[in-house]
Amino acid sequence: MTADPREVAAANLAGRLHRSQRGMVLDGLFWAVWVLAAAIVSVGVVAVVKSGFTASALVAVAVAVVTAAGAIRFSVHRCAEFRAPLTVIAGPAHDFGAGPITDDYPIGVKHTPRGPGEIERWQLRAGGRTYPVPRAQWDRMVAERITAVCVLENRRRVVNIVLDGGTR
Repeated sequence: MTADPREVAAANLAGRLHRSQRGMVLDGLFWAVWVLAAAIVSVGVVAVVKSGFTASALVAVAVAVVTAAGAIRFSVHRCAEFRAPLTVIAGPAHDFGAGPITDDYPIGVKHTPRGPGEIERWQLRAGGRTYPVPRAQWDRMVAERITAVCVLENRRRVVNIVLDGGTR
């Protein structure tokens, strides 16, 4: 779902996720848990139908019940993130370059190039925490123009980076 970047920025700055950002919470892991739970419940049902209420069928049903309960608990936690307020950290940004990333500025960014035995990393520090930033988000970001960072605290994930001319 594509949305107007200004509409997304307005929702994020108001402290909530926009409808188009649901995929950040209901990601592949969410759906994989439900597919696995459905498969295990199906195995439990088939075991009871084929062999009746034998000991092995009851074990399959018990595993299915525990798996379904775990999937429901996981889903309730993930869906609660839709209602959880976003943390908005506003202020000027600073590119730390090769130096250590500190809390001297409200928002700090740092790129660590790939070296021997290391992977390339893009980091954003805001509100006393360091968050990994995907390469695509880093490429769209200009350190001097950042005015606010919207963070989903439970997931420790940067949801949106608001620039002075809107969002990107």
